Amino acid sequence: MGYAMDPALVEIERKVEAGVSLGMDDGLALYRTADLHNLGRIARAQKERKSGKNVFYVLNRYINSTNVCYANCKFCSFAADEFKEKDRVFRMTADQVFEKALETGTNFNQLHIVGGHDPRQLSLDYWLPLMRRFKDALPHVQLSLFTAAEIDYMAKRHRMSYPEIIAQLKEAGLDNVNGGGAEIFAEETRAKICANKVNSENWLEIHEELHRQGVASNATMLYGHIESLEDRVDHLLRLRASQERSPGFNAFIPLAFHPDGNELNDCGWTGGLDDIRTFAVARLMLDNFDHIKAYWMIQGIKICQVALEFGADDMDGTHGSTDEEMIYHSAGTQSGQYVDDREFRRLIEAVGYTPVRRNSTYDEFPYDWSPVEQELIHA
Repeated sequence: MGYAMDPALVEIERKVEAGVSLGMDDGLALYRTADLHNLGRIARAQKERKSGKNVFYVLNRYINSTNVCYANCKFCSFAADEFKEKDRVFRMTADQVFEKALETGTNFNQLHIVGGHDPRQLSLDYWLPLMRRFKDALPHVQLSLFTAAEIDYMAKRHRMSYPEIIAQLKEAGLDNVNGGGAEIFAEETRAKICANKVNSENWLEIHEELHRQGVASNATMLYGHIESLEDRVDHLLRLRASQERSPGFNAFIPLAFHPDGNELNDCGWTGGLDDIRTFAVARLMLDNFDHIKAYWMIQGIKICQVALEFGADDMDGTHGSTDEEMIYHSAGTQSGQYVDDREFRRLIEAVGYTPVRRNSTYDEFPYDWSPVEQELIHA
């Protein structure tokens, strides 16, 4: 015995197939529908119109360079006050970051580094020489560094405009900026969870300036805390409008809130249905984004496999076998730290898709590609 498709989805599917962008009411209907099967089917069809049967992954290295941070975000379990929490504080030197990136070899295509709002580390004196050193030693590796929040902090520290500081970072080798710091754009909610961080308008302005100068970036949304469904859809609509004004976002990554050890722990964990629904809504609302990324470190590998049936087309990175992600692990994620690339391909093929190795900007590589041995420069 069959069942009737949710009438709201019938109209939304018609719009999607006609190339009509969805609005606030459509987004809320997608979040509220009980017809999860057809929601997934429509999102999956849209994903396949974008990237066919391909699902992307990257061989990368991941480093958190410091946990010193004075943003004081309510959802964060990673940040440490260097005066009040001396036992927790770490701050890597430039040499330590360089050595860590190369610790398990050079066969990777992306270096992903994120830290905190650290007045000692977030300086051009620290980063520009280190970025040039990486480019000299590893010309095949794209530098995927910072968040817009970190760039805003660095610009204020140096009393520079966004165009000025982005130009210097690009000249030193910045290829891509990570999507963090977006959290939730709705100002009232944002003021409650991250009042000291870059505001929504400036987060978007930084990314649009990056794109104008030829630096790619990703976008995120932190969901599952105190935000409303209206806040989530508003966030996606603002990202879509930004992409329209200044194209350059490669991928959108939904970030599920994790509650352990932070001030919003009463919000609890997101459920699997909310996770996969959010992937589908993102795929359908962000019609001018090519890629929706399921980051296994956050939602877990099994949910990410299901997300591929709900519009996601990327499983993100392997990390190095000795890498240690700390932001989500501080907040209670049970995911591991490393997945072998052969296992990545097996997981993707098991869902019926074709695994494709990529770099930050989605250039494609054969699965067994490896760089020509480089003579590493240890300045």
